[in-house]
Amino acid sequence: MSGKIYILIGVVIFILVFALIKGLILSKHKFRCCMCNKEFYPKWYQVMYELHYFEYFRIRCHHCGKKEYHRCID
Repeated sequence: MSGKIYILIGVVIFILVFALIKGLILSKHKFRCCMCNKEFYPKWYQVMYELHYFEYFRIRCHHCGKKEYHRCID
């Protein structure tokens, strides 16, 4: 029983580390807002767990404040 708990904890830690690395990498990319058409760099925690569809991420724009699917242009 305790072996299964260790495996579960290991999987959870792996997922958290993977999401953190993904967030840090994506925060270096430039995004273009679909509403105001301005470019911005998101914070790492904004893109860590957000929904995405190919190069479109559902994050909040720093300029207009809309939370829509913005395109990664880098």
